[in-house]
Amino acid sequence: MQQDKHASGFTLVELMVVLGIIAILMAVAFPTMLGAKRRAQDTATQATLVDALKTEEVFATDDGIYTSSAASLSALEPSLDWSGATDDSIHMVVATLVSTDDSILLYSRSNSGTWIGLRQVRSGATAGRYQCLGDARADVDDMADCTGHDW
Repeated sequence: MQQDKHASGFTLVELMVVLGIIAILMAVAFPTMLGAKRRAQDTATQATLVDALKTEEVFATDDGIYTSSAASLSALEPSLDWSGATDDSIHMVVATLVSTDDSILLYSRSNSGTWIGLRQVRSGATAGRYQCLGDARADVDDMADCTGHDW
């Protein structure tokens, strides 16, 4: 009786098909993962700004006005960097701008590079919370910049 001697394993064509499928899956998945990472970084910065606003609200409840004093805010919430550093490479630094119309603007740079602003107006016809996004600090560092609901 004669036995068939078949080599076990995969042919070159089969291996190339598998590699092609893997390459296609990576081409689809990689941009999706990068987008998710950017959104997660922006969401973390937004959450930090909401925490910073809560700290400002505590201060305003006690003193009747918002403050831009880094020392006062650090005493209330030491986990945040309130320095408002002008170095754009520093992330998660909260800058505070107080206006005479009983409103406050907080802004910070996300790890994704997006600048995110949060403005709170306590009273008047425009009372409410406003958000803004930008590619540069100049896009979010003025009260007039944050008039929408961008996030």
